[in-house]
Amino acid sequence: MALSPDAASSKAAKGLQSIGKWPSTGSNEAAVWGECQGSGSKPYQTQVDFSGPAFKCSCPSRKFPCKHGLALMLLRAGGQVSEGGEPPEWVSSWLLGRQDKAEKKEAKAAAAAPADPEAAARQQARREDKRWDKVAAGMQELSLWMQDMVRNGLANLAGDNQARAQWNNMAARMVDAQAGGMSVRIKEAWELVDSHPAWPRDLLARLGHWQLLVDAVQRRESLSAPVRADVMAALGWPMDKAEVLALGEPVADEWHVVGLRTIEREGRLMERRVWLQGRQSGRAALVLDYAQGGRGFETAWLVGRSYRCALHFYPGRAPLRALLAGGHAEALMEQAAPLDIAVAAAALTDLTQRVAGNPLQATQPLWCAQVQLQFAQAQWWAVWPAQDGVASGQVPALIADDEAWHLLALTGAAPMQLFGEWEPGRGHVGCWRLLSAWQADAAGVLQCIWQHRSENV
Repeated sequence: MALSPDAASSKAAKGLQSIGKWPSTGSNEAAVWGECQGSGSKPYQTQVDFSGPAFKCSCPSRKFPCKHGLALMLLRAGGQVSEGGEPPEWVSSWLLGRQDKAEKKEAKAAAAAPADPEAAARQQARREDKRWDKVAAGMQELSLWMQDMVRNGLANLAGDNQARAQWNNMAARMVDAQAGGMSVRIKEAWELVDSHPAWPRDLLARLGHWQLLVDAVQRRESLSAPVRADVMAALGWPMDKAEVLALGEPVADEWHVVGLRTIEREGRLMERRVWLQGRQSGRAALVLDYAQGGRGFETAWLVGRSYRCALHFYPGRAPLRALLAGGHAEALMEQAAPLDIAVAAAALTDLTQRVAGNPLQATQPLWCAQVQLQFAQAQWWAVWPAQDGVASGQVPALIADDEAWHLLALTGAAPMQLFGEWEPGRGHVGCWRLLSAWQADAAGVLQCIWQHRSENV
């Protein structure tokens, strides 16, 4: 049930936890499968590969896993699915396809080393030069567009019926310029227009960050390698995984999953942000996963669980994003030491250092202890305690109303430890998107009592 994307899926899965609703089921050491009778004449074909676990279902749901996959796992956990059977063809072909894909990926990585490294390096340099030229032209066009907006007055965007089309055109232009990261930033910034009374101020702050990128692209030759890597990441310039594994800083640790955020993007693209906290290193890490067109995620991360694994951090001055070495994490279960309250001891100092190191990072992880939630002025606020030399105050908290009231009911409105994504450029100080809540026992050990669910964008 911890794999469920939301409460509705959990409830629906329990409603299907009856073997009478499954005309056929089976399992072996590699997978479990079954057919669930839905509203149509043809039952849904549901299957789960234990190596992920990875889910697949013929139902039209865009949630991962869907209610049928969860229900099938519940039936198996309850001993209602027979063991040792031979999978049907539709299961075997899926498992073979996954195995074949994994083998091809390994073979591709093994053959990645070119026969002539120097010639390959020259070809790569020429490709990068051509891409930089496209990016530079697109960013210069973006700069002129921003100047026109400021000259006309940002507040006028609220009454301009053609403004949305213009913003969408500029976002598309960034894709043509091979700066997909800027395209995403433009679409997200448009949502600020007329969203609250002080939105022109927040939008102007976004334009200022974009101008930093415009200037950085123009003087890219003088940038240090880490800063250049940060600029490329902000532009959405993908870095080959093999290169990250070869050049990125490896950090082996016991990594605690402290936050998950699953977002449905355009074209049925699912993005999952996995926020990790290292027990020995004390470092924060972000693992990004993507799933397209009904395919599930390769690795199951569960909030509150701990995994012993090695991460390779992307190059940069204040690296957060990392790749999981080997593709899968090994759960430590009861062997893992739990988180303690010291994880938030210097949260503001850590945040300050990361922002100073890389101001182009769109979101930052942030802990805070002894926080209370309050509802005022038609929105939720996190009442921030005095710490790190900063006086107490309140900051905007992004959390759904039903989840906020549920969290208050769980805690009795008592102070708690919260984790979330800090997003600058909203309000006077920014805003805090809450992803998980924790409470400490008498020994100072943290237990996760609430976690954020999936969302659509």
